[in-house]
Amino acid sequence: MTNGVHRALLAAMVLLAGLRSARAAGAEDFTRDDPRDIYGVWWRGGANPAALKQRCPWVKGVFVAIRWRDLEPADGKFDWAMFDRTMKGYAEAPLWIQFMVWVGPDSPRWIYEAGVPEVKTTPSLNPHGKPHRWTYPFYLDPKYKQFYRRMIREVAAHVDALPMNVRERIVCVQTAEGTTGDEGGYKGRPLDKRFELPEEKWNTFKFETWELFDRLYRDKQPKIHLLINSGNGGQYDKWINENLPDTWRKAGNPGHGYQLNNEMSMFAFFDPLVNRPNRNGHFVRCRSEMDEMFKGWFRENPVWNMYWLNLWGLTFGLDIFQHETQAFENPAFEEGFVFYSRYGGKKDPATSPGAWCAMHDGLDAGDFERFPPEKFGSGHFKDFDAGKQRCLNIAKAFARYGAAQEDAEKAMYLVMKNRDAAAMNDVGWNIWADNYQRYMTQYDPNGTSRGYWRQGPKDQPYGRFARGFDAKAGKDKMFFDINDAFFGGKPLADSTR
Repeated sequence: MTNGVHRALLAAMVLLAGLRSARAAGAEDFTRDDPRDIYGVWWRGGANPAALKQRCPWVKGVFVAIRWRDLEPADGKFDWAMFDRTMKGYAEAPLWIQFMVWVGPDSPRWIYEAGVPEVKTTPSLNPHGKPHRWTYPFYLDPKYKQFYRRMIREVAAHVDALPMNVRERIVCVQTAEGTTGDEGGYKGRPLDKRFELPEEKWNTFKFETWELFDRLYRDKQPKIHLLINSGNGGQYDKWINENLPDTWRKAGNPGHGYQLNNEMSMFAFFDPLVNRPNRNGHFVRCRSEMDEMFKGWFRENPVWNMYWLNLWGLTFGLDIFQHETQAFENPAFEEGFVFYSRYGGKKDPATSPGAWCAMHDGLDAGDFERFPPEKFGSGHFKDFDAGKQRCLNIAKAFARYGAAQEDAEKAMYLVMKNRDAAAMNDVGWNIWADNYQRYMTQYDPNGTSRGYWRQGPKDQPYGRFARGFDAKAGKDKMFFDINDAFFGGKPLADSTR
């Protein structure tokens, strides 16, 4: 009995694994663009990499950020000691390495003494709610371009000079044109309008930078992939597809939370890009990072939230999911991480180690067919008060099954404010409504089963979402379809039962 509702079954996960005998001999493996075991859970970096790898063997790699000011403390004088020491420590752990050189506010002071304009901006808040006090170079200045491009070339040349046991662990370089790996140049707006970055000129600068990175890294062996931020709105996607089609991408929001408003718009953009082979027969790989563990919604139940965030990342198609050290210090998170590193990057059902379906019912307030306005209210996402009431009405209708809307205000904002929710919400706008899954789908989920929320012990990961039977409503059977390619396109024979 839960909330007064009797169920014959409460299901959190259906998993089919290890049935590989039916795979067609020589089935095409679209991971051929990089056969190394590099996809899954990654680390954001820190102290004692060997100890972390021993404690968490399922961590595949590490993201390494080097500040330009540390790398080139004086004009043309490069200090490689920290770079080499850092790379060596991670490589010997052993971990795969993605690296980038932060510029923007991490640029060396000497560039300003050499004549590059220093840009001050209006205050902008960091993720912890504190104002950034950064200054920036004027990226379009000719002297800046000269210094910046020289640094990029020097780093690429130095990578080739690393000892082979270190060099072979580097699998990806991410570009940085402005603030960290973000798409923009500044946090806030320039106080001096002379230093604004007109879109056309900023785009030209970015495209020239990406082409330089491509020339420097495309032929390196072992392979070093190029990763680019194509913009949260996908504004650079067309250019990248036309000019650098195999380039990996940063996919920001899916790593920061599940059931975030408008996540289906981002999925619609990324799905054909990262979940299907491109014209070269390769999958474009993507990565994201999680840095929301201090937010109220996450802290309400970290065990549930980390587990289901992992399942959402796999459903979305994140190949590399990066986490802070703190996440790896909680043993209750391990099950989700192990699962992610097993299934991360497995984009071809014919070569996937398994097919799985995690029971999830997403209450999408934007679905006016499932939630008709005459019953739940006619509010829309941009109609704050009426939209908020519609979400509350939907949550109330499913409250007996565990649903709740605990921060109704934040549930009415776009992603950046939406993910600042002080508590968990079960209703969103334009969110993924189906189960979380790979290569296994449920037939008519809402017609054959009932969704449940916040079920069972909070120290176990499974109860954030579930589905169960409701015999009185005729919901007494669940049916699942497995992707035909999982069995090599062959009938299910005795050898695969």
